[in-house]
Amino acid sequence: MRFFFSLLAALGLASAAHAHALWLEPDGEGARLYFGEFDENLREASPGLLDRLSPPKAQVASPNGAALTVEKTATSFLLNGANLSADGAVAQQARVTERKQGERVTKVMGFFGARFVPDLKERAAILALDVVPAAKKGSFVVMFEGKPLAKAKIELIAESGWKRDFKSEPDGSFEAPMPFRGGYVIEVEHTDSNAGTLDGQAYDTRRFVTTLYMRSAEGIQGPPQSAAHTPKRSMQ
Repeated sequence: MRFFFSLLAALGLASAAHAHALWLEPDGEGARLYFGEFDENLREASPGLLDRLSPPKAQVASPNGAALTVEKTATSFLLNGANLSADGAVAQQARVTERKQGERVTKVMGFFGARFVPDLKERAAILALDVVPAAKKGSFVVMFEGKPLAKAKIELIAESGWKRDFKSEPDGSFEAPMPFRGGYVIEVEHTDSNAGTLDGQAYDTRRFVTTLYMRSAEGIQGPPQSAAHTPKRSMQ
């Protein structure tokens, strides 16, 4: 049953509870884009659910950042083409899927975004739904289509699986305490009923999920991260 709901979430057809997301982690001078659940260190593979994704659009995380090459591997997409140590990277993918409730079919535009930052200095938003460090230490801001997003649903996840939930303030800001050293993901979700088209496909509603990956060198030693695992899942 858990796999069933995870698959629906992966296609943009379920709520955020236990939903899959994309996240970026630095890897040498490049980065790797994973699809799964960061809190469980669950990383989908190919063949498997990773094949539901086409190669995402990726670039250096600056307003006019260079495009990055994207290479699909067994458990991730490898991003290369520039040294990302200064600006980090962003990646995104959008697709239209159908959700059926009784006789009613709703077409949903699902947007997955991911970003990593090498430090917590203030940065500009790039993605349609973006979460970025703010000027005040320990503060962040959620931006949607270039404007601050109030009451956004936010989840802070440490690599150990420790979590905290937040809502953004009217100016899109929130504070995220990071008590442990190591990697964190901030996941943000937003939905609306704006209809439109994507690559010629009409949709009725939109669902956005974006993550921000960062590392903290401060704090106490937290619980260890669980071993990375990939479920054996058939696409049939």
